[in-house]
Amino acid sequence: MKPTTFLVSALAAVASAAPTTTTEKRTAIDLGAFNNFGFANQDLQYLLAINGFNLQAFAQLAAFNNLNIGGFQNLFVNNVFDVNSLLQLQQIALLSQLGGLGVFGNFDLSALQLNVFDLGLIGGIGGFDVSSLIDQTLVPQIQTIIQQTEISAVVLKE
Repeated sequence: MKPTTFLVSALAAVASAAPTTTTEKRTAIDLGAFNNFGFANQDLQYLLAINGFNLQAFAQLAAFNNLNIGGFQNLFVNNVFDVNSLLQLQQIALLSQLGGLGVFGNFDLSALQLNVFDLGLIGGIGGFDVSSLIDQTLVPQIQTIIQQTEISAVVLKE
């Protein structure tokens, strides 16, 4: 056995035997300020229902990893379905998936700057009302899907 192989094996054994740190809640989150992580807008609620975003993991990133989610508050409490809302929803979906996988571990995410995607000179399209493109005859089906889909409540435990 080569000395480097022996050294790497020994270090791997020590690293795997090292105690892991326990996750502690770092921040208190007012779930009510975020509409209990339920979307006020029916179309966003529908997208949550069919895509199954893990909002529990998203909330835990805020509580345990100091992720600043204040910029997402309007997404949950306002009844708006525009391009900016879709861009923010995509950020939530990505962060939720990564958080659910444990990618962030005990990293402090307070320095992470999440803003609405800057559309520059064409920023006016960010406010385009996407709901104007939805056929109103689909609304009863959308409501049925939302009602039939079990959406988990977000609960933060210490």
